[in-house]
Amino acid sequence: MNETGLLPTRIFIRGASTAGWSSPMGGPRQDLGFPRVIERELLASGQPADVRLVTVGGMPTSKVVREWERDVVGFSPDVVVYMVGHYETLHVLWPNWLERHANAFTWLPRRLSTAYRKKVLRPVWRLLVRLQTELDHRLPARFGERRVRNAVADIMRATALVRDIQSPLVVVMETPLPGSHGVALFPGMPQRVDLLNRLVAEAVAARGDGEVQVFATNAIVSAACPNRDEALPDGFHFSPAMHDVVGRALAAQIQEWTGTQSHLAQPDAARDRR
Repeated sequence: MNETGLLPTRIFIRGASTAGWSSPMGGPRQDLGFPRVIERELLASGQPADVRLVTVGGMPTSKVVREWERDVVGFSPDVVVYMVGHYETLHVLWPNWLERHANAFTWLPRRLSTAYRKKVLRPVWRLLVRLQTELDHRLPARFGERRVRNAVADIMRATALVRDIQSPLVVVMETPLPGSHGVALFPGMPQRVDLLNRLVAEAVAARGDGEVQVFATNAIVSAACPNRDEALPDGFHFSPAMHDVVGRALAAQIQEWTGTQSHLAQPDAARDRR
């Protein structure tokens, strides 16, 4: 408890870079990502909140299954939010380890490693991305479908595990459709994103559990900013303004559920039940 007499709403968010980065990066500290916006909105409503985010760039959905115990069990969240599946709609040829290696932020600034990245790794990676783009123009739309279906299976497996163990609200966010820069790099990405979002919606509906919900990312983004290149300036990541819009909408969806939970009730209501 705290000075309000309310238990904090514990929220765990897991995602790739789209859950934590803004586009463009490097803005003022006041540019909050949507997880902090959720926290701000709940606190402003008088509901204490403890929001935790785990975000790793280029994260495959298999991580949410393999690491769900570490992520969820000890924290015991009231709400779990997944913003995953984005990676599986990008490269359909190159393995995850290569993506992570080429774009890592953790390399040490040593003479040999710097020369390797500058002279070898980055030029090779740029060549591979151009090759991916050319092939993506020529490959049939169904290419990459298996990867997307596997991602949906991962999401629903993780959802089942956390629901069976701790019964939190699980919110699966739609993957945002790319802006023009994203489409230029990955021409088949819009079709893969559409497939991913459709399959997730079907899987959630088939589960028939009112406490497993889809967050309509694309409808909310389009309503707030019809120009997708303003909403996702680099083609993939939300602008600070769009993080704010998404965070507000997520907070509202979470608050609607919170009102049904006795352990998060107002103090007077909790005393009446005792």
